[in-house]
Amino acid sequence: MKTATTHSPTPAKPRPPWRINRRLLDFCRTVHIYFTMLGLLVLLLFGFTGFTLNHEDWFGSATPRVTEKSGQVPVDLVQKTDTLRIVENVRQIFHISGAMTSFDELDDHYSAAFRSPGESWDVEIEKSSGRATLHIEAYNFFAVLNNLHRGQFTGWGWHVIIDICAILIVVACLTGVVLWLALPKRRRLGTAILAIGTVGALVVYLFLVPGADEVAAHPKVAAPAAQVTNQPAP
Repeated sequence: MKTATTHSPTPAKPRPPWRINRRLLDFCRTVHIYFTMLGLLVLLLFGFTGFTLNHEDWFGSATPRVTEKSGQVPVDLVQKTDTLRIVENVRQIFHISGAMTSFDELDDHYSAAFRSPGESWDVEIEKSSGRATLHIEAYNFFAVLNNLHRGQFTGWGWHVIIDICAILIVVACLTGVVLWLALPKRRRLGTAILAIGTVGALVVYLFLVPGADEVAAHPKVAAPAAQVTNQPAP
């Protein structure tokens, strides 16, 4: 007498982990490496100056060294109201290297302002005598770096560098996510860390921004007076 044989069902094969297209992965890896290397120096600059900007008082970047100078612009030049020649003459007298940001004609004098990332010049020229007085504020190396971070008084060329670096940072982040997704064993840990970072930033923004009243909590001590030097123009 034959006995019926029963066959146990074949166990289902485990579903293979989801994988990223190999060409896409190679492309993202290449872009991530070489785009990051392309802007490495400037990216490090922006990372470092993010810290120095947040602690300007630590680095003395908010206290300038002040100098007062005086000089003479030819009276006939002043009376002709030739703005271009007046500015060129002032630059030559005081050796100003910054870009002119303003030039105003008032009742009895002209005023002009020049700026660079680490120095500012403010000039007043009397119409009657041609006497020019110059107020200079010179900042330290960290202040220069901070203004490069802000793109302040840097000109269009540096603004282009900032735009390129912003694009590089976004590209590096997106390609980094693709490279992370290509590692199945690290997806859970990566997802958890991503969630912690995102939620942590939101919590800080929602509950700790803008923060306590600093004046009431920490009364400000008068800052040391800026160093002022009076000297005639060469």
